[in-house]
Amino acid sequence: MSVSHRDFYNSAEVLLSNPDSTEMDFRNVISRSYFAVFQLSREIASKLPLLIDPVEYQKLDIHDKVIIRFEKNPDKRIQSVSYLIKQIKALGMSADYDTNLDIKRIETTQHFYAVQRLLSSLEGLLAALNSLENTP
Repeated sequence: MSVSHRDFYNSAEVLLSNPDSTEMDFRNVISRSYFAVFQLSREIASKLPLLIDPVEYQKLDIHDKVIIRFEKNPDKRIQSVSYLIKQIKALGMSADYDTNLDIKRIETTQHFYAVQRLLSSLEGLLAALNSLENTP
């Protein structure tokens, strides 16, 4: 069975809506919601031109390959999305790797709603790119 960005998002939403969620659940909310952003961003990035040296591109990890396609795009609106993706990624990495970080429900909720807004923007961008592909 394959999964979509919405499946990652829905998984995070279920954890966040549980009144008995623990800090580990909050970490998973942040991590899963980042992966929702990553999965959708990766789909969009595959439709954006590669505007950096292909040799340098191959040296990047998969997450940075996605971000660089947004960053290097000549459209300023697409470039601005890269900043938001980086912010979401940074907190996702912190939730996964910084065990000294104390993560509370309030900041997890704020992160989740930021992801919700970003996903909405990304879904709109994907729809626009798809419509351009289908225009003769």
